[in-house]
Amino acid sequence: MLWSATARLSANPSPLHLPVFNQSITVLGKSKPSRVCCSPSRAMETNDDTSKAKGLSFDDFLSKKPYSPPTWASHLKPIPSHVFSLAHLPTPIHKWNLPNLPQNTEVWLKRDDLSGMQLSGNKVRKLEFLLAEAVAQGADCIITIGGIQSNHCRATAVAAKYLNLDSYLILRTSKLLVDKDPGLTGNLLVERFMGAHIQLISKEEYAKIGSVVSF
Repeated sequence: MLWSATARLSANPSPLHLPVFNQSITVLGKSKPSRVCCSPSRAMETNDDTSKAKGLSFDDFLSKKPYSPPTWASHLKPIPSHVFSLAHLPTPIHKWNLPNLPQNTEVWLKRDDLSGMQLSGNKVRKLEFLLAEAVAQGADCIITIGGIQSNHCRATAVAAKYLNLDSYLILRTSKLLVDKDPGLTGNLLVERFMGAHIQLISKEEYAKIGSVVSF
């Protein structure tokens, strides 16, 4: 879940009356042989991403490019018009040599863990589309929600920083910790390095209102 906003939030935003910590220190199978593809890839890939074995150059990084969907996705509506180049694509596909596989079966892995460390594997794929739309709408901040150590939130904070957007992260945690500073462990350290505005919400409160909050 991710929202973009055109109006900058206040220095101490608390729309849900939450404490603010504002420190800056986001089996496919066929015979002859069968092939099992384990892929966390985005739902929409460019033709280049699937057919050309070339990496992202420094000139392409952070560039905004027109998006042309692959043929299998051309019927989807709406089709994004542009995408930001935030990942090192295409990621490789590696054969996994597992023992005791059924006869004529192969297992291949789509290595989206190599898309760029800061942007958390396959999470960057959706952000390339979502942030392109946010920038096109004139947004100056991004709001998203996730668990206290959410990889999606970390990826969002990093991608937003790349594009000079503020990020606001609403993070679920236990009721005992919701009024405490969450510290600088794991993804929280990266998020605070990125200057993300962090708000905590208890899992119980999120269960009550999280699914009905709208922007």
